[in-house]
Formats: sequence, structure tokens, C-alpha cells
Amino acid sequence: MRNPPDGWKPEGWTPTASQTSHRAGRDFTLGEALKTWQWWALWLLLFLNTCAGISIISQEAPLAQELTKVSAVIAASMVGLASIGNAVGRVFWAWFSDLITRRATFFVMFVVQALLFSFFPNIATASLMTIVTFVVLMCYGGGFGTMPAFAADYFGPKNVGPIYGLMLTAWGFASVFGPLLIAHMRETAGSYRGALHVIAGVMTVSAVLPILVRPPRIRDRGTTETVSHLSTRAAAGARS
Repeated sequence: MRNPPDGWKPEGWTPTASQTSHRAGRDFTLGEALKTWQWWALWLLLFLNTCAGISIISQEAPLAQELTKVSAVIAASMVGLASIGNAVGRVFWAWFSDLITRRATFFVMFVVQALLFSFFPNIATASLMTIVTFVVLMCYGGGFGTMPAFAADYFGPKNVGPIYGLMLTAWGFASVFGPLLIAHMRETAGSYRGALHVIAGVMTVSAVLPILVRPPRIRDRGTTETVSHLSTRAAAGARS
């Protein structure tokens, strides 16, 4: 495996105006990316999306038993079937994001999860529970399938390894926070209903974030060097 030469693109391919508008104009280093609010916004997007999915993963079997009254054996088989959604979502949502943009993809995933988590407490059959959980885990996997391309769009592909690699700390934090939250609320309230409604509310609020986020622009660097460079170019143009 070798990196393609600088500026390489598939033969005959030209990005559309919409695709260009959702990409940064240059390659950022890790240090530069961390100084932008966009990096932290993408970190938060991944954290929130992971929290929702991993809370279900951590409690899937007991949740199925509580809501659908199935045995532990059947609940385990439901977990196995629904877990396939994780893998499917990584491919499906990544492909879908090429069509509707990364921002729109995260918006759709958050809205879908808000609706499904609101519906969760009303589920009474094992088949419906498996389908709903499958879709939730598709959204969980979709976050990991889409975010690398999201980071490359916003900070350039050259340094996306360290930029997205550090962003994966969101997964680590969510892996602790999500399961602890739903388990604590289940223990306190005596059922999963309240916890599921809280997660639905969080997903509803989270849907605002992908609407607000945008690619970093030159003005987002906030460096004297950039301002000086632009001023020099403007002065040279005036003299000419």
C-alpha cells in the first residue's frame, strides 16, 4: 500500500460545488485541528452517537427480557442478530453520507434514534425488538463508518490519521458514560423506561449539532501569520 501522489484524484472525477462547499480548503496538522471548534464539534458528535448505541449494547439482553418477557436464551439470540446491524451500519451510512453529506447523515441518524428510543418502551414482541435494536446499532456503527470521512473533509486527508485517531477518545469516554448512565437509571427507577426517554431527548437535542457545524475556513485559524499574509497579497494586488 502506498499513498497516491499529491493532488491525485480518480480519472474523470471532479467534485461538485456542493461537495467542495463541505470540504476544508487545505490540510490541517493535528495541532491546528485542535485549535478549531470544528474538531471538538466532531468529537462531540461521535461521543453522543456512541453513547446511545453502546448503552443499548451494554443492556441489550436484560432490556429484551424486561420489555418482551422472553427467556435468557432467546434474548441472547436476539443480541446476536441485532449486532449484525453494527457492521451493516458502517457500510450503509458511509455510502449514504457520500450522497447527502456527512452533516445530513448525522442529523438523520440522531433523528432516527430519537424516534426509536421514544418507541422502545412500547415494544412487546421479540421480533420488533430485534428490528428496532438492529437499526439503533446501524446508527452506532454508522458513526464510525462516517466520521473518518467527515474528519478528512474538514481537515484534509493528509493528516487524517492522527486527527481522527485522537477523535476516537470520544468512543472511550462514551464506552464508560453510556453504560453507566443507563444502568444507574435502571437501578434507580426500577425499569428502563425513564432511561430510554432520556436518551431519546438527548438524541433530539443532538440533532441540532450537525446543522451548526461547518468546515473550517481561513478565518478559523486565528493566526497573525494568516492575516499578515492576506494583507500582503491585498497590498500587492493594489499596487499592480
